[in-house]
Amino acid sequence: MAFRDPTHMFDWLHARGGDADAKNDVLQRLLRAAGGNDEVGDLAVALLLLALWPGLCVNRYRLRPLCRTDTLDADLLGGLTAGIRSAQPQRTRRVAATLLRNLERDLRRAYIREDRWSRLTINLDLVGHKVAQTESDRPEEILSSARAALGEDGALLAAVHIAGFTQREAAAAFGLSHDAARKRCQRALARLKQNYDA
Repeated sequence: MAFRDPTHMFDWLHARGGDADAKNDVLQRLLRAAGGNDEVGDLAVALLLLALWPGLCVNRYRLRPLCRTDTLDADLLGGLTAGIRSAQPQRTRRVAATLLRNLERDLRRAYIREDRWSRLTINLDLVGHKVAQTESDRPEEILSSARAALGEDGALLAAVHIAGFTQREAAAAFGLSHDAARKRCQRALARLKQNYDA
């Protein structure tokens, strides 16, 4: 397929219908060229970003409710650029679907994770001990205080009962099995009850 200029190519790629395999072949060629660390590679990345722009708009619409900052546009462009640069063309059968699906998945996970960790700003009196700075905007302070009171079990307990993680999610974050995380949460709660009863 020969194009007069980039605008001609984008019009053809963005048009509804048409030969999906032929469009994917053009995207494959651009993806292979984007792997180069030269001006040709940079140009191919820019062309791919513009070629996938309608899909980026769809991703933006889907992710907008999850992003609590004004970084969504930058995250989309930066994430797609990184995805293009790191893609393996020989293993990417459907370029548009693969790149856009991976981008949405990664950003969705990141935004959900950020939202969950933001819940750690709650006063740790709720789990039986006091944080010196009652309203901290740094989750690491909450986790540090929990560890000081109950060791690693305290950090795990805070993640589950304050941050809103499930035991399975917290187990993965702490490198534990689900069963081990469940037992450690039970142990930490027992220690809290013992401290209150004392």
